[in-house]
Amino acid sequence: MDISTKVNLALCILSFILAAVSVVTVVVTLRQNSKMIESSTRPYINIYFDYSQMGNPNGYFIVKNFGASSATITSLTYSESIKKHPTSLSDLPAIFDGLIGSTVVPNQKYLAPFKLYEYSGDAAIFTITYKSARRTYKDRFEINVCNYGKLVKPR
Repeated sequence: MDISTKVNLALCILSFILAAVSVVTVVVTLRQNSKMIESSTRPYINIYFDYSQMGNPNGYFIVKNFGASSATITSLTYSESIKKHPTSLSDLPAIFDGLIGSTVVPNQKYLAPFKLYEYSGDAAIFTITYKSARRTYKDRFEINVCNYGKLVKPR
């Protein structure tokens, strides 16, 4: 082989390597971009706790969609302390079980009120599974309600 053939062969191999690296870079970039788009448009359903003091302290478990798209709650489980809580203000199991199958749009929230000073259980543990148009998500929340009970007392 003469020198020009060797140079052309080397340039051909280098061009192929450069093209392969470019294709791999594009594929990686597209995957990252897809993950970023999904993360910014997915639903984020959270369960958190709040309370108010108007005469007696009342607590609220709040189920809210902080995401940018709607989601359907497919399952919602909660700890025994919630199941056994007195129903003098509201029936928490009925509220939480009634959310299964519900669609939660962005910024929509559901309140589950209860009398904070009647709560005698451990931490309230929730596991929620919800689906959007493309994926299913599962989150677990542990709320130490007893800490809130130490902050406010009935008058």
